[in-house]
Amino acid sequence: MRSPEIRERFLHFFEDRGHHRLPSASLVTHDDPSVLFTVAGMVPLKPYILGVRTPPAARVCSSQKCFRGSGMRDDIAEVGDTTHHTFFEMLGNWSFGDYFKEGAIDLAWELLTKEFALDPERLWPSVHPTDRESEDLWVERIGVPRSRIAHLEENWWQAGPTGPCGYDSEVYYDRGGPCSCGRSECTPQDECGGDRWVEIWNLVFMEFDQHDDGTRTPLPNPVVDTGMGLERMAAVIQGVRSNYETDLFKGIVDGFISRGEAPPEEPRNRRSYNVLADHLRSSAFLIADGVVPSNEARGYALRRVIRRAAVHGRRVGLRGGLAAGLPDLVAVMGDAYPELVERQEHIARALRTEEGAFEQKLSEGAERLEALIARSGGRIDGRDAFRLHDTYGFPIELTVELARERGVEVDIAGFHAAMEEQRSRSRAHLDRAGFTGGPQLPPSTFVGYEKLEVEAEVIWVQESASGDGVAVVLEPTPFYAESGGQVGDHGTLQWDDGFAHVLDTQFMPGTETRVSTVRVTRGHLREGMHVLAAVDASRRAQTARHHSATHLLHRALKEVLGDEVVQRGSLVDPSHTTFDFSFGRALSAGEARDVQHRVNDAIRRDLQRTTQVLPVEEARRTGAVALFGEKYGEQVRVVDFGGWSRELCGGTHVNRTGELGAAIIVSESSIGQGTRRIDMVAGEAAEQYWTAVASSLREAALQLRVKPEEVPERITALQQQVRTLQRELAGAKRTHATNNLSQPPDVEELGSVRFAHRIVDGGAAAEAVKVLADDLFAEYLQADGVVLVMGDGSLAVKVGGGALRSGVRAGDLARIASEATGGKGGGRPDFAAGSVADPEKRGDALDAVRRALGAGARQ
Repeated sequence: MRSPEIRERFLHFFEDRGHHRLPSASLVTHDDPSVLFTVAGMVPLKPYILGVRTPPAARVCSSQKCFRGSGMRDDIAEVGDTTHHTFFEMLGNWSFGDYFKEGAIDLAWELLTKEFALDPERLWPSVHPTDRESEDLWVERIGVPRSRIAHLEENWWQAGPTGPCGYDSEVYYDRGGPCSCGRSECTPQDECGGDRWVEIWNLVFMEFDQHDDGTRTPLPNPVVDTGMGLERMAAVIQGVRSNYETDLFKGIVDGFISRGEAPPEEPRNRRSYNVLADHLRSSAFLIADGVVPSNEARGYALRRVIRRAAVHGRRVGLRGGLAAGLPDLVAVMGDAYPELVERQEHIARALRTEEGAFEQKLSEGAERLEALIARSGGRIDGRDAFRLHDTYGFPIELTVELARERGVEVDIAGFHAAMEEQRSRSRAHLDRAGFTGGPQLPPSTFVGYEKLEVEAEVIWVQESASGDGVAVVLEPTPFYAESGGQVGDHGTLQWDDGFAHVLDTQFMPGTETRVSTVRVTRGHLREGMHVLAAVDASRRAQTARHHSATHLLHRALKEVLGDEVVQRGSLVDPSHTTFDFSFGRALSAGEARDVQHRVNDAIRRDLQRTTQVLPVEEARRTGAVALFGEKYGEQVRVVDFGGWSRELCGGTHVNRTGELGAAIIVSESSIGQGTRRIDMVAGEAAEQYWTAVASSLREAALQLRVKPEEVPERITALQQQVRTLQRELAGAKRTHATNNLSQPPDVEELGSVRFAHRIVDGGAAAEAVKVLADDLFAEYLQADGVVLVMGDGSLAVKVGGGALRSGVRAGDLARIASEATGGKGGGRPDFAAGSVADPEKRGDALDAVRRALGAGARQ
């Protein structure tokens, strides 16, 4: 049973028992500040659990994508073993005030022992030592012997320091002894760390809500929340000890092995290949959900995973990096998660960019770490570890992991002490400079709303740590500092004997001081000197057009879609603006046209902009719209366009909406469950966009030999022709497959093993080869013997009956046959598949399998 079937059987089982199926939520939590990511299946359902919102049904089920790799509770250090992952799928069922412990345990036992046909003797429940109610249900209702109930203190569940919590009962699967811990007998409560027992399901019985002060209050209704890891369940059902041997991972791992230089038979290398497969999954899904690598919060978690993968890729001599494995991931999971298909190119670009940026630092940092390990005497000093982190971007947990593999420990306390010392020095320096509000350096005065050129005093200068610029504070300054989604200003500084380009402007964190990064091309900048500061007027104007466009777009969206639209963020720069907002579905073509029309109607009406600075509560009473999640001071700036659009905003804007010229919606897409993104261009960018689109349309019309307005009709006709040809091709393939099945295979007797084989020409697809192997196995061998089917590009092997009992393994035969053609293969003992690199060598492959079976018969 492959993973898609396991996922679907789980969901269908609960649907048949009155559960409403929910789609997977985004990995990025938009309404829950307690966690950065969806770390468990219950996270998107917390509002239902807490009684804040009404669930769609009293019983629900889902397959939820999850990520744990950003905090103390993540499993990143264990990734690469048999069961731990940063990204995983959690199958779950919930009851909101409907059934509780009794119903959950009944359903769990029925699914495991009947739907999934697991041996009841191999299932061992666990309960909290004080949860006698759950123990009695397992014993008296289900019939599990009391001696087979594990008592674990850890059977108390909560997602974080606050929130829903309660007892839980886990179900362990016994893979059989002896355990890798070395004992012939052990139980889940022995905590031996071996591989005999694997936790496959956690049944959580939530009764309480835990508050910040540690107190607990009863939930409005008791809630059942269960979690079954798809990866672990696939390993159990498919009869393998490692999740990385399941169909969810094997193709991805094999792809990395084929692009690596290190032999996978060595455990250290195998772990690295496993880490690469896991981190590809988590990185791709995070990027697909809108996360970008950075040094903050979610972006840092993504960067950490990509960089850890880069280290393991270097270790095995990987070619192509993580991005090269993306097609393998899409092949495995693209059907279940179409966002991987839709954003494949974007994901690949993001991975390559981050890996490329880290490559040089990785080489230098790895060499530095090797030197530290060589002279460590078994322990790396914390200050040295901090320098690796500070200079080369090596996360401390990565240093610890790599050192541990060499039997070397890291002084973690010393690392944190060194980091705190640096923070203290930074705070002291900022105090001296006045950046924390000291008297020497008051907040810089921003005059850029009214003036784009001003004479200013240089009140602070400092070389940047990277050496690629100079940080400057001016009083006053015309340069807008990045905030509210709007990028910082560029421009120039001029003085008697000097000139500098302003490359960016940012706020000093936690202050109102605007710091410009500049590159001096002539002369020197010194504190106390005066300069002529000039904003890049053209860039500012185009940025202002896009910022004003977001205000008009926000208003138009509310008019067309309703007040449920809530802005979630934006990016405003000279080339375009992106506008993120909460909405539960995609806009229809008509809605998108209506929104764009309303924006352009406001532009044509040439609405006058007015601004006011008001107390925040008074501003809200006037109807000014605030950005969700944004923190505002006591006084706020209100930007109003003709009374039609009114928002709290500190950005720069046009004086009248007519200055936008026109605005065009380029795209509208999902960036996570319930969150949409519109990409819009205005002004010169709109003109450039339309020119490019019109040029492409004219080119398409020339190629199709029709008028531009006839292009859609012509494309529709061509698509219909393609569908007709595809149907005809499918019919031909079905006829071909029927003819193949009607032709009997060659059947040989090799000792006690019956061996049936067929070579199929004509471009048979891999799935057709597998189906034919199944059919021939049943029709001509009665499921007892070995069947081998080879197409032009793939092969399949099935083994059963006496052959399987005598030690013949389909995975071994598939590998032997594939390698004879120059390909690769493998799989389960009863079924395996492989590639055929050179169809001319299929006869060699057949002979190789004959020899393998003959050798087995002679033994």
